[in-house]
Amino acid sequence: MKETAIISELDLEIVNALQINPRAEWSRVADALGLSGPTVARRWQALAESRLAWITPSPGQRYLSTGWSAFIQMSSVPGQSEALIRKLCEEPAFGTVSMVTGPHDIFVDCFASSHDELMDIVTGSFPKLPGVTHREVVFVTKLYRQASEWRSGTLEPARARLVSTESKPLPAGFSPDPLDAALLEELAKDGRASWADLGAVCGVSPQTARRRVERFLASGYVTLRCDASTAANRGLREVTLMLNVPAQYVDDAGRFFAAQTSCRLTAQVLGAHNLVVTLWVRDYLEAQAFERELAERAPGSSVISRQAVVRTYKRLGHVLDEAGRSLHVVPLPLWRETLNEAGTD
Repeated sequence: MKETAIISELDLEIVNALQINPRAEWSRVADALGLSGPTVARRWQALAESRLAWITPSPGQRYLSTGWSAFIQMSSVPGQSEALIRKLCEEPAFGTVSMVTGPHDIFVDCFASSHDELMDIVTGSFPKLPGVTHREVVFVTKLYRQASEWRSGTLEPARARLVSTESKPLPAGFSPDPLDAALLEELAKDGRASWADLGAVCGVSPQTARRRVERFLASGYVTLRCDASTAANRGLREVTLMLNVPAQYVDDAGRFFAAQTSCRLTAQVLGAHNLVVTLWVRDYLEAQAFERELAERAPGSSVISRQAVVRTYKRLGHVLDEAGRSLHVVPLPLWRETLNEAGTD
């Protein structure tokens, strides 16, 4: 693929299938697309090698029961913005880093495996960062929808169902150990690495690698997510609304946004505003339509700020180039502080 490669419709269908089921067997994806397994595998390999698409661990629906997350908005000295962004991208806790419009220059997703770690980041990281003139931190208290649940919709519903998995009740929780963390770090490099490769790197059998990965994915603490470069977005624009919704309406508002196909993320937060909504839209006017709908559903709601993404420099640990392709990964510290000294099985 050329440096300015355009992702084909078939590639977009493969990406959509892997958004639905990131580790689906190639034969299953092929059946849904009417192709052969080797053809699908070959095309995915080309996408991955060209850095146009990738699969990576992401916080799951149960993540906030063990981990912590925050959104951070920063303003910076104009001449030092690039240096600041480079520093932010180097920090594992800062999972996503974007330059945005609005009252702040930079928007950051922050992840930590404990409350103390998050407090250390909030109080200790900023004095070391160049050019920060102002920052605002809000803690995520409830998730209504995560980016791992967003779908491009390229596949027609009948074919999408062929690769989807059944929803199952979450099993009992467990304490992750060093093997789980090691497997997670390897999956950050390649979310579709084979069980044999994962086992070999981590010093266990393929069967143990598979059992452990499937256990922590089933637990809901962590999930896998398929992301792609800007070329796959096909004109979608990212907008985030910071909303203040009356307490009696905030859950209904969160669920309303979560049900929208254009909604990438909806979270209740603790801060000057109480609801953060990220939308991927084709026209910025769509955001205004949602604001009007919110005013009817939740009287008294107000928009604290609106921001459009100018460029994303890092997405869920993957540092990106100007075209949105993955350059390298800085694994998120999802479980770092929760590790115990248990042995491997």
